[in-house]
Amino acid sequence: MKFLTRQKIKYHFCSRHKGGHGIHSPFLFSLITRVIENKGKFSSYPLLKSAEENVRNMLRILDMKFYHSDNRAESGFSVEEFKKLHLLPARYDRLLFRLVNEFKPGEINYYGSTFGVTLVALSLADKRIRVNAMILNDHYFSFSRRLAEVYEINNVSLTGSGKVEVSDFMVIQNPLDPFNCEQLLSVIFAGDDYEGIVVLCGIHATPEIEAVWHRFQKEKSVRISLDLFEIGIFICRGGLQKEDFVLRF
Repeated sequence: MKFLTRQKIKYHFCSRHKGGHGIHSPFLFSLITRVIENKGKFSSYPLLKSAEENVRNMLRILDMKFYHSDNRAESGFSVEEFKKLHLLPARYDRLLFRLVNEFKPGEINYYGSTFGVTLVALSLADKRIRVNAMILNDHYFSFSRRLAEVYEINNVSLTGSGKVEVSDFMVIQNPLDPFNCEQLLSVIFAGDDYEGIVVLCGIHATPEIEAVWHRFQKEKSVRISLDLFEIGIFICRGGLQKEDFVLRF
């Protein structure tokens, strides 16, 4: 049985706290019930849904041989699994949208490989917030740039390389390169005073990326870690009790 499948089964049995049950922190209870589990409609959701459907339709015919061609075969993932690793399920993109709405960061920095829908979700949450995206693969870069143009997303800045900058809302989506993820997280947590939100995508894709997730759970700046299977969230805010949760989502 593949690692990802085993971890999915494990998550099913270990996840809890639906509706905030068993949560004693007022901050976290509010975050779960008002933000994470929010079933309301937002005015930007139809545009986000359109972008999701557009990309999924294109992926049906996309030739993936130029996307991670060097390590796809040896990873054991099928072409379809590769696509899924770089396109979050729709409910997770909506969650990122709501998290940006809730925390209102000064800036958002994204690092990794994406077909662009996640960038659309981050940018639509608040068009006044700059989304700086470093896309590591030229083909993902072109895909994301085209999507931003089609949906007239003007607050996203795309680059293929550059210095790692730390902001108060960080998203890392590169589960097939745990070394890169570890490097990025090491920059974020270089000191003990980071305050903000860090989202790590694909935390159970492989044993290596899962180990990176568990390692950084122990960082002093990380007060709350939330495992939602497809993504992991580090909440770094002084005054909170240090706790780790596996949330059913």
